[in-house]
Amino acid sequence: MTGGSVINATVPGDETLVALVLKGNSQAFAPLVERHQRGIVNFIYACVRSGEDANDLAQETFMRAYAHLRTFNPTLGKFSTWLYQIARNVARTHLGKESRRPQTEDLYEDETIEQRLPESRRDAAPEATLIAAEDEALVRDALAHIPEKMRAALALRFFNHLEYQEIADTMQVSLGNVKTLIHRGKAALARELALDRSADLVAASMQKEVRGRELLSL
Repeated sequence: MTGGSVINATVPGDETLVALVLKGNSQAFAPLVERHQRGIVNFIYACVRSGEDANDLAQETFMRAYAHLRTFNPTLGKFSTWLYQIARNVARTHLGKESRRPQTEDLYEDETIEQRLPESRRDAAPEATLIAAEDEALVRDALAHIPEKMRAALALRFFNHLEYQEIADTMQVSLGNVKTLIHRGKAALARELALDRSADLVAASMQKEVRGRELLSL
């Protein structure tokens, strides 16, 4: 048996690994990073819409988590919830106070955005995941144009598959507030996607017109 490694046949749970780090075993933090890195990067990317920034900010998130690990209290919630709180704060600091959009949105009756968002259930049918994947880039693009709180709630729900109560704990808001944010966020996102579709149609129409003129000039 070799010393120094914390990865055995069964990797300990988050809280156990945290306890090991706090006892002086710094290597115990590596499995925590491996376990949560993908989810944290995806969440931050949905907020900042830059792959390079998302990776840098994810690294900053884990550095902050390591530096402030003693402030984590397992009696108040899960490690993952605490970690996503840090990630959200890091993303918000990066974005600054650029509120170019109002923080409240009117509700629209047509909320078909559910059909375009990734399936939030972990046991989603493969075909549903494939269909959603085709629209994922468009959805992530549109997310950047809605208020930060709505963006964070939608990202946690549809990209990180958190339950409503987990989102409430992560964002430190009430369960009712989370439901409102997701409800309004879907409406705002649907409008952004509709604007994108309209822009695509206009661009396609202009291209068609230009091609027609070019053919006439031959």
